[in-house]
Amino acid sequence: MYRKQNLRNLQDIFDRSSNDIAVLYGSRATGLSEIVSDLIRDKECLYYRASEVSEMTQRELFANELHEQTKSPLLPNEDYEKLISSFINSASGKKKLIVFDDFQHLIRENPTFINFLASFLFEKCESGTVMYLLVSDDVSWVEKDMIRLIGRKSSEISTVIKLNEYSPSEFSEAFPKMPLSEVIGIYSFIGGKSGYYNDINDETTLRDLIIRELSKCSDIHFDPNMYLPKDIREPQMYNTIIMYLAKGVGKLNDVHNATGCDRAKLSVYIKSLIEADIVEKRGTAFYVIRDRMVRFYYRFLFPHLSSLAVIGVDRFYRRYIEHDIFSFMEEAYPIFCMEQIKWLRANNRLNFRVASIDEFYDKSGAIDFIITAAGGSVIACSCRYAGPHMSYKAYEDVRASVRKNKLTCDNIWLFSASGFDQKLSMFGSVTPGVKLIDGADQRLH
Repeated sequence: MYRKQNLRNLQDIFDRSSNDIAVLYGSRATGLSEIVSDLIRDKECLYYRASEVSEMTQRELFANELHEQTKSPLLPNEDYEKLISSFINSASGKKKLIVFDDFQHLIRENPTFINFLASFLFEKCESGTVMYLLVSDDVSWVEKDMIRLIGRKSSEISTVIKLNEYSPSEFSEAFPKMPLSEVIGIYSFIGGKSGYYNDINDETTLRDLIIRELSKCSDIHFDPNMYLPKDIREPQMYNTIIMYLAKGVGKLNDVHNATGCDRAKLSVYIKSLIEADIVEKRGTAFYVIRDRMVRFYYRFLFPHLSSLAVIGVDRFYRRYIEHDIFSFMEEAYPIFCMEQIKWLRANNRLNFRVASIDEFYDKSGAIDFIITAAGGSVIACSCRYAGPHMSYKAYEDVRASVRKNKLTCDNIWLFSASGFDQKLSMFGSVTPGVKLIDGADQRLH
């Protein structure tokens, strides 16, 4: 599953009466391969997925694919210009699409390859005869290294499209009959990785997906390092660091104490995980695992892989996951609450203008996010998914955090999926500036 607008944008580029270069990138789990498959389905296309090999071997592999896909003569010793020309100049007369998937491997070995593509496309090909689509799942490389490597030729790229993860409201809209508790649970597990949505329907439960994942991880061919960045060195250190981050150990000094890793090296490891889009920094000095599935894996599975092999999937679920899954869902609940405010703003359901909605971090953890109004006043928001009714003490904790952090706060909003106790309900009903939002009312469509 992916946003259909992205496919329409690529189709619009192909339909132009010009030659174009487009870049499409993002995680495979956001539907990257699926959108490419749908784009090329009805077109005269040459698709090549590059490998990490030498430049000479790369060209030989490309020649072999050209031969296999077009039944043209095998030209293993020719240069790229003759190889591509043989495809573009075929007798069909239709506009051609050439897809270079994992194109980062082409550029790394030969940074001038993009120069050749652009020069050949715009100087030697008749206008409206061909479109290049450059595809990559290496998000960090595209955003940090691509422009530096290709230099001024980057101006020849017509469009750059990034496939972003789905928001909670988009996930909810995709499964309108799914119970809200399952929407929150499943999103807390897989996040916005829309590529996984193809195997989900309105009747799917969080337990279904977890059991399915446990079955994969119990397979004899399962790779315990499957979530680590590609080509990473010292996997033992990265596994150790991620495992403690998954436990909620997020300050560098605490991670240092837990792992024994040198502080300077630890900073380098954390930076690599951030670049791989696995970890993100929150606040001034706190690190969390951004990827929901990675967080789940290192919290529940990685420390107990031996038990999974011994006791089986069902017993493993009951022993290690069943009683703790609600606290895991709790971590994702503020995202849904923030999304609700964004939805209310977009649909003009608020009686004030919102300037920003931002996550908030302090030692107490009482405030999950803050809403800043256009005039500068702040609404402090606290969210609870699991456990008993939210109590009056939750309000007191937020008020204490407001004072400690010297926020210019006029209002406190409390979100609870399990309701509010009697004292807080009474207080909220008569106190200006205090708003109680019941989680049962948070479906946004």
